[in-house]
Amino acid sequence: MKHIYFIVLLILSAGCFAQEKSKHEKSLNEADIELLDYLFEPATGQRPGANVLVIHKGQIIHQKSYGLSNLEKEIPSTPKTNYRIASVTKQFTAMAIMILVHEGKIEYETTLTEIFPEFPAYGKDIMIRHLVTHQSGIEDYYRFVNDNRTQQMLDREVLDSIMTTSSTYFTPGTQYQYSNTAYAVLAQIVEKISNQSFADFMEEKIFHKLGMNNTCVFELDQPIVNRAYGYKEEEGRFIFSDQSMTSAIQGDGGIYCSTLDYYKWDQALYTETLVPRTLLQDAFHAWDNHTRTDKAGAGYGWMIDYRNGVKMLHHSGGTSGFQTQVLRIPALELTVVLFTNREWAGRFLWHNVNALASIYSDYEFAMPLEIPMKKEIEQKGTQAGIILYDQLKEDNKYEVEKTTLPYLGMDYLRAQNYKVAAALFDKTIKEHPDYAGGYHSWAVLAKRTGDMDKAMRYYKKVVDLNDENEPDLTAQAKEQLEKLQEGKGKVKDK
Repeated sequence: MKHIYFIVLLILSAGCFAQEKSKHEKSLNEADIELLDYLFEPATGQRPGANVLVIHKGQIIHQKSYGLSNLEKEIPSTPKTNYRIASVTKQFTAMAIMILVHEGKIEYETTLTEIFPEFPAYGKDIMIRHLVTHQSGIEDYYRFVNDNRTQQMLDREVLDSIMTTSSTYFTPGTQYQYSNTAYAVLAQIVEKISNQSFADFMEEKIFHKLGMNNTCVFELDQPIVNRAYGYKEEEGRFIFSDQSMTSAIQGDGGIYCSTLDYYKWDQALYTETLVPRTLLQDAFHAWDNHTRTDKAGAGYGWMIDYRNGVKMLHHSGGTSGFQTQVLRIPALELTVVLFTNREWAGRFLWHNVNALASIYSDYEFAMPLEIPMKKEIEQKGTQAGIILYDQLKEDNKYEVEKTTLPYLGMDYLRAQNYKVAAALFDKTIKEHPDYAGGYHSWAVLAKRTGDMDKAMRYYKKVVDLNDENEPDLTAQAKEQLEKLQEGKGKVKDK
């Protein structure tokens, strides 16, 4: 009798959970369901998992868990699974700085030498705003990690290592260069100013305040509830790959969080619970030194971009065994969250998050056309994918740019599927004969496959076009031409 009661209780509990999960679930058509099934299939079954969350106007309208959070113990992923969110952490670290600014304890113009008087002299030119917007030019901490290292690097060691340097890569405030080091230093600033550990500050000022009861900053030898473990794929097998020598650094990527807890964070960003709205809005704009802009670029822990005039805030994360992606579209009050506990090749997360945002906004947020194209190519062949491109390239539901075909082609090139890549590069040149990117992509492919004459011909075409919007491509083509011509000369000399 007790066994029957227990089974009934389990069934009722499962039913309640399903009802709660589907309460605001949006109905999808068969084509959208089929696309999502295709996109997430690699995360299903007895493989490392993924957790997906879509939020619209304050409601969870889609929530799904895939695969396992722990392969060894065969523990399924759930909405409460805590993933290492890697660089998605940066938006939380930036918020810690915003809180200190709001409390009047620091200013964005405060310099490193004001906070750390022992910092080298060049620190007087590095202000906090330079650090949060990746404009500090501060050196990459990876140069201090040698192959013989046996203990994980911590934020304090990052700061100590930087103090042995004498300059920056460029004058602070003049350029953008993504910097993990900057966010490790920001965590140390939080500790110095607050007189608390970074973990304790985050718990008190953010996690506890928002009811993010399972979220935490990674600390050595401290337990993490509902923890996912990380993996990477090698020769068709999944290998345990949960930590690296830099994965204990907290400020740039050390937070563990579930999608359910992230929902609470996302909703707080529409309120003044943590900081006033005026301060919060600064985080959602790109900065040119100390000037707020409406351009694409880096905000405070966020990347800022626009699609068809619609602003999107996004950030990805990648560390040993984990990859994550978050996309917010404030004008639509739409957020998509994707946490995974494995390393992915290509643009799996970016494609999937974009697909979810498009589908769950009824395509008000245009879907990159390369996403359904890739499905068509995989299932029906290259020509079918190109036909689909021609059918949909004028459809407002899809985003089509000059980069659409070459970007997709480069995915196939990296996967060594050169025939598909070649067809997509050919289509690029046909569609956009004056676009340097198509010729540059073909040159890369030709060089990879040993056709040096074709590589030189296409690199020369890039140089001849001299596209002012693609200066990097022109510079790369010139460099490759010189190397190929030099190599050809050596062959002739022999």
